[in-house]
Amino acid sequence: MLRGLVVLIVIAVALARGGSLRNFATLKLRWLPLVLGSFGLQLLIFTPFRDAPLIPFATAPLYLLSMALLVVWIALNRHLSGALLIAAGVLLNTIAIAANGGYMPVDPAAAQYAGRLEGYAGEGLPVDNNSLATTDVRFWILTDIFPVPAGIPFANVFSLGDVLLTLGIAILCYWTIRGPLAAPPASSPTPTSTPSRAPPLGTGQ
Repeated sequence: MLRGLVVLIVIAVALARGGSLRNFATLKLRWLPLVLGSFGLQLLIFTPFRDAPLIPFATAPLYLLSMALLVVWIALNRHLSGALLIAAGVLLNTIAIAANGGYMPVDPAAAQYAGRLEGYAGEGLPVDNNSLATTDVRFWILTDIFPVPAGIPFANVFSLGDVLLTLGIAILCYWTIRGPLAAPPASSPTPTSTPSRAPPLGTGQ
């Protein structure tokens, strides 16, 4: 929710500076079914209408497949503003998830600092797409280790990939809403005056 709030604030700033949401219609998105399929897979395995995944025995591979679809889709749309940061964020999260059994480990100390520790069932037990980190966590620097202090609205723990992903989406939204920058007016050439010639020497008036 906090990441979504950041993006909404960026959208509000872009609108306040004269942008328009209609500019999203001008985005040239390629292979949109890939991103829709990715979100569909995540909704299937981490559905908000059930406490447990619909397909528990295939949760990890389906999650990794959904992330791979996102990586491919971003690569096909690398012309978009912020696409490089979005791709880096998704890729870093995918590496951390793939290296840790299909779940994103959350540092327990960071979760406690953010006031989110009670939201996890217990050490090693996954909740949605997260699990509390253990001593054998791999690629620790890429996991959820950056907490937002408890008391701040929607405080949570984020990964480096989350930060890059949110920044990339914010850049994409901002520059899309602002629209193409107006080209500066072409400067008219300064007229050059033809120097007057001095009369030939020896001529009288």
